[in-house]
Amino acid sequence: MSKLHIMDNDGNTEHFQLLMEQESAGTQRFFARIGGWLQALDNGSLLIVDEMERSMHPLLTRRLIEMIQDSAINTNGTQLLFTTHDALLLDLNFLRRDQIWFAEKNENIRKGYLQGRFGAIPFIGGEKTWQG
Repeated sequence: MSKLHIMDNDGNTEHFQLLMEQESAGTQRFFARIGGWLQALDNGSLLIVDEMERSMHPLLTRRLIEMIQDSAINTNGTQLLFTTHDALLLDLNFLRRDQIWFAEKNENIRKGYLQGRFGAIPFIGGEKTWQG
């Protein structure tokens, strides 16, 4: 349940509360998620979240990630692995380059590997050893 404050043009404030089922889908999702999030921070667990941003305000999504990145909050080494479609999270001032990985559905992984798309393929004399 959250408390809301509404101020009219005269400066009068009215207070009322919303039940959880009256909250937006994003707020409901945030509250449904935060308990497990805090438990993982206490235990130093690995959090795996599919579509991290789904139905949540971008600032709520960002704050959840910041909690994991903040060593004062994340004192037990909790790690976060998440998928997202939110291009705003692709910010090198927010995430390090080694924290960002791209995935493509229905990809021919063998061909991609042999073409050197994932690295880890040896180059000899400036050429790949395999031409796939």
